[in-house]
Amino acid sequence: MLHALYAAAGSSLTLTELAERSGVSRPTAEEAALAIVTAGLAIETSDEMAGPRPVGRPAKRYAFRADGAFVAGIDIGGHKILAWCADLLGRPRGSHRIDVDPELPPRQRLDAAREALRRAVRCARVAQRDVVAVGVATTGIVGGDGVVALSADLPGWTGVDLRAELAVIGDAPVVVGNDCNLAALAEQWRGAAQDVEDVAYILAGRRIGVGLLIGGRIHSGRHGAAGEIGVLARSGWFAALERIERGTATRDGAYTAEFIGDFATGIAATVLTVDPDAVVIGGGLAHAKESLIEPLRAELDRLCLFPVRVEASTLADESVVMGAVRIALDDASTRLFSVSGRPSPARSRT
Repeated sequence: MLHALYAAAGSSLTLTELAERSGVSRPTAEEAALAIVTAGLAIETSDEMAGPRPVGRPAKRYAFRADGAFVAGIDIGGHKILAWCADLLGRPRGSHRIDVDPELPPRQRLDAAREALRRAVRCARVAQRDVVAVGVATTGIVGGDGVVALSADLPGWTGVDLRAELAVIGDAPVVVGNDCNLAALAEQWRGAAQDVEDVAYILAGRRIGVGLLIGGRIHSGRHGAAGEIGVLARSGWFAALERIERGTATRDGAYTAEFIGDFATGIAATVLTVDPDAVVIGGGLAHAKESLIEPLRAELDRLCLFPVRVEASTLADESVVMGAVRIALDDASTRLFSVSGRPSPARSRT
């Protein structure tokens, strides 16, 4: 029942329509609809909202209530911490950003993350008790227990238990993921890769990282280290980053052939291993768009067995926090949608 209402978000359904889409009898649909309304996840609407109707007894109509609960997501990076509070359709209602020093000790970084989460929820004018899940995105390799298994970018970050440290919004459970993987999820949800299932997301700026989706799901590997191409000095990414740091990645406003060659080598290794539907370039380099994408696409065509689709991120620096919101919604839906006895819904792109 709730699955059907969620899928029809933005419009209302009659009891007859709910029964047909849920595969239950009308009396059962009416009973379930009442339970869902009582739970605060749907509202009964007036028949007039659906437009002209035949003369007679008005039909009962129900609509999904996106503000029946909320989730929070946070991107913990080297230079910024960005938190969102969003409704059940993933629409941000409040946000808060804190710029931080990349050398900030773990305790201060965690304090800033807690502050950002609380302020985002307050900005959304949402009570903490109404937040049903928190998604956390961080650089580094993260275990299923929410502990950072390895981080080379944030000092002292290895071993931090983010699930425990960030359980500060009411009783909301915390789910944690790698920032590149969550950015890939966001691009497939609402970004440049909405029409494909296999995605390689390349976060490129002050560092270079990879996030992978296979069959629409995050692929982390046995140790959570899938896609860590950058640890190989011969991947070309060490040299690419050095060119960025020295200011030699571009000449006369265009990326040099040397930089494109270095950058493309690591991407090609990923493409040849995973054979994705699309490669999405995110991070600071995504702002270059076609001045980077066209020469990069040509170099990948030369290095790979088959042409590969290459896109610039459409989510800018919000891809990671959006991915954090997505995993929070996935976690919340498992519990919220049990109201209807149905599995959690497919991701909405509305």
